[in-house]
Amino acid sequence: MELGSLAADVDAALQRAVERQLVRRIWDRDPDLWKPGDPEHAAVIRNRLGWLDVVDTMRGRTGELGAFAGEVRDAGILDVVLLGMGGSSLCPEVLRTSFGSAPGRPTLHVLDTTDPAAISATRAAVEPRTTLFLVASKSGGTVETLSHMAYFWEETRAAGVADPGAHFAAITDPGTSLAATARERGFLRLFENPPDIGGRYSALSYFGLVPAALIGVDLGALLDRAAAMLADCRPGTDPRRNGGLGLGCVIGALHDRGRDKVTILASERIAAFSLWAEQLIAESTGKEGRGIIPVGAEPVGPPEVYGDDRLFVALRLGDDPGLDAALQRLRDAGRPVVTLALTVLEDLGAEFVRWEFATAVAGAHLGIDPFDEPNVSESKENTRRLLEVVAREGALPVTERPTISDAGIDVYGAPPEASGATGALLRMLDRARPGDYVALLAYVAPTPGNEADLQALRSAVRDRTRLATTLGFGPRYLHSTGQLHKGGPNTGVYLEITSHDALDVPIPGAPYGFSTLKQAQALGDLESLRNHGRRAMRLHLGADLPGGLKRLTEAVRRVAAPAR
Repeated sequence: MELGSLAADVDAALQRAVERQLVRRIWDRDPDLWKPGDPEHAAVIRNRLGWLDVVDTMRGRTGELGAFAGEVRDAGILDVVLLGMGGSSLCPEVLRTSFGSAPGRPTLHVLDTTDPAAISATRAAVEPRTTLFLVASKSGGTVETLSHMAYFWEETRAAGVADPGAHFAAITDPGTSLAATARERGFLRLFENPPDIGGRYSALSYFGLVPAALIGVDLGALLDRAAAMLADCRPGTDPRRNGGLGLGCVIGALHDRGRDKVTILASERIAAFSLWAEQLIAESTGKEGRGIIPVGAEPVGPPEVYGDDRLFVALRLGDDPGLDAALQRLRDAGRPVVTLALTVLEDLGAEFVRWEFATAVAGAHLGIDPFDEPNVSESKENTRRLLEVVAREGALPVTERPTISDAGIDVYGAPPEASGATGALLRMLDRARPGDYVALLAYVAPTPGNEADLQALRSAVRDRTRLATTLGFGPRYLHSTGQLHKGGPNTGVYLEITSHDALDVPIPGAPYGFSTLKQAQALGDLESLRNHGRRAMRLHLGADLPGGLKRLTEAVRRVAAPAR
């Protein structure tokens, strides 16, 4: 930890944690640590702390998981497509991009979007006869995941597979409708997860470890490192050697000093970890008008583009001269930096534990319940209502007209007196105040090209405004940072980006396709943001998404930054 004068605040936070017996109370599952005398929250909290025990549980099941992975490999499976959202998909994405597939193991694809082009691309990349579809949903009722399952079930049947169930497996809580479906359809395997683990805390449960086993990750090594970190987080450990407590106190103490933007940097190979941590922190702490704003996967810039509201936490894998140089520039500029050193990839097991424990600690510091998600259902309800209109009338309702239409870009909710699409964007950015953040919410295909264009726009916004920026692909972010957007502090400026879908993919059994579902999700979330008084605007870029993004980026770069 290199925190300068802020180190004293962290020391004080550690001392308060010791006086409150915070570590012991976490392990005792004491709900009063977070919400004293609140029976409603107590019921939720007591049913969400299974992540403290799951490492020991899963160490006893590595043999079962290894045997299943061997069975899948021996059956000639070449691809595994994980169908899941949020907590069910982000850990597998970290493992996929960090470890890759061991020799002789299938390729893992993670599908967590309703974009029809992305779904079509995944279908084109696999042959159903040599593919296992892994359906992952804690609740068993996630609309995106069930829609994916319906589509790929029919595609598997259409490919001539006599027994489609042999190409499907499920991960869910006991007693869900998905568990019933898995049994009825004869899925190859049903993994029923311990029910006392929230989705975002489920990395080291079946949700993370089943896909890990299938691609050949050494589960024993991953869990051994997780167990070592858990041991360091137990009562009796010197508070200064407690990895989870230390990180949690840093996050909480610096939040109190106005540094509520936890900017997560990482070595390139483990860069996806920042997106997993972003979900964990945002959904756990963003409520009751408070919260930590996690910033994942933001391109690294020079120190002068950052405001004074940042805490930098870096995960460095082995020797990484490029990351070290960037961190040194931040230190030299007096920015607070915490560096976490990983020696091998399996150290990710320890980091999953560290960040889960730290988030529980930060929640206690803020006085919020880090295990509920009170605002997540709002956008879902708005989406459901819009889709009911589609079922009755055959099309989505017109919820609003564009306030500006300019050279292929339609702007919905432009600020008063804005001129043109780029002018609307600039006026919206000018409404931000020091300490705010700008969120790009992109309902487009999560392709490398689209991501690069969005990151360019994101960097231009940050460099012009010195504000923290986030980037979320819809609808994935609804299961990640969406809770923070509605329930956290009203410090966000939300720019929803949509475009025309050149194709659609039908959803079997539904009177609409994935394109309509995605549009309904975008409109439903925009409505929810506005209902909470958030500064939100939609930019519909029509058929030329790359051209529209480049035009917006160039406009931001051309205009001088306002005085702040």
